[in-house]
Amino acid sequence: MEGKEPSSAPGVHIYKGTVLPNNVLDSSIEAMQTFEVRPDDIWLCTYPKSGTHWMFEIVGLILTKGVPEKIDRSLATGTVEMIDMTQKMPATREEELKNPLDLSPFADKIAKAPSPRVIITHLPLRYLPPNLEERGRVICVARNPKDVLNSLYNMVMRVETKPPDFSWELLLGVFLEDKDAFGPWRDHVREFWKIREKKNAAFFFYESMRKDPVGSVRNVAAHIGVDLTAEELQKVVEHSSFKGMSKTYATGEANAKEGNKVFFEQIKSFPFLGKGYSGQWKDRFTVAQNEMFDKWYNEKMTGEDPTFQFE
Repeated sequence: MEGKEPSSAPGVHIYKGTVLPNNVLDSSIEAMQTFEVRPDDIWLCTYPKSGTHWMFEIVGLILTKGVPEKIDRSLATGTVEMIDMTQKMPATREEELKNPLDLSPFADKIAKAPSPRVIITHLPLRYLPPNLEERGRVICVARNPKDVLNSLYNMVMRVETKPPDFSWELLLGVFLEDKDAFGPWRDHVREFWKIREKKNAAFFFYESMRKDPVGSVRNVAAHIGVDLTAEELQKVVEHSSFKGMSKTYATGEANAKEGNKVFFEQIKSFPFLGKGYSGQWKDRFTVAQNEMFDKWYNEKMTGEDPTFQFE
């Protein structure tokens, strides 16, 4: 570890200048340089709180032709760069001393998983397998940064192990100083935006997906090579709505097959699913904070970068 930096997540370290949560293994990032990418891999690449599990649900439903009970969620419990998150996470230091964390890489479990693998990552493109967009299929989902920050704040506030000095002002300041976890948001979206026209890459805006779920599902299905009937398409749209996902998560554990049980156990203790709609940032930002953010955004984002909707 090269040092410490403030972050929106408890326990961070620096890897080659990038702030990362401590549940991310440097060794796993380095292993990405030689990681075996399969042609039918589906890599979901997102900055945190940008629709990660929503897109996972959409892809899973497309692969199962709209049947949520058939989705393989065994790889939805962590990202390729993290430790194996399927273990029980200690809530206190005392618990951790009694049952030390197993630091085995989640990437090892992904490497052994059957195809087609749906792989989640928050890493910038530069840390992923070289030429990933030519070796597997890449889906990037990007969300306007104001709602990303608001959603991240809400999530951290619901977690028992949040840092004692955590606050909205700290989170906003860290973001504007480009010291946020997983690297600067603007660099993250910019790297994936640049490969959007590659054959195996697709770039989706969270806000556009909310406004046109049918067209978005149709485009995702086409990108991963799955033909859906009109009935199947409607099932995917229905079950991947936030109402549909909430129902699935509420009833899923009772009927979950063995490989999915850990996912539904995590859902109860870790708030993956928020309200989902855009524009919630308006209830969080003060007028002065919004003006400061807009100034930062207009200076950092150029005409060659993606254009986000904030409403």
